[in-house]
Amino acid sequence: MKRSAAAILVCLLAWSGLVGATCAAASESSQDQATPTVTGDPAGGFRVTASLRLPVPPSVVQQVLTDYDNWPHLFGVTMRIARLDRRPDKVITEVYIRHPILPGERRLMCENRVPPGGGLMTTFLEGDFKRYERVWKLGPDGSDAATKADFNLVVDVETLAPDWLVALELKRQMEKHFRILRETALERAQAR
Repeated sequence: MKRSAAAILVCLLAWSGLVGATCAAASESSQDQATPTVTGDPAGGFRVTASLRLPVPPSVVQQVLTDYDNWPHLFGVTMRIARLDRRPDKVITEVYIRHPILPGERRLMCENRVPPGGGLMTTFLEGDFKRYERVWKLGPDGSDAATKADFNLVVDVETLAPDWLVALELKRQMEKHFRILRETALERAQAR
């Protein structure tokens, strides 16, 4: 019985991509590697925090984070943008997300604001989530050629998957998102 439980756990870890994410993360330099911390949030759902060092200026990271048309390329899930409403002080985004541990597409409508000094604050408005709050704080990391980025996400969505699996998948998705963000920012900086 112990052997079959171990086999099931190995299959679940492989399915969730944890093994692949660990190997890919090990190939990054330890200085640039971002390891998200996923914890249960007392108000429900999960909180993800991370600090990243990106080898590009904060202005480049800001451009990538606010390139709303290309958001689907920054994440490791299938995402489509249904609506972008650009206003002088905010951008309303309506996206539909398809993920293996969530049935069907999940609608997420948010308000996005750039705070003074840069970064991005995303606040849940409506949709198939209970909560979604994301904050990126950006600043120079020792020089204008590198960025220190602090990330904080609170997310709560209905799913039949157990909490431990949701936490593993959330960590895996955030690691992938951080890698894609880093690669995209490097490409954007080289194209300047």
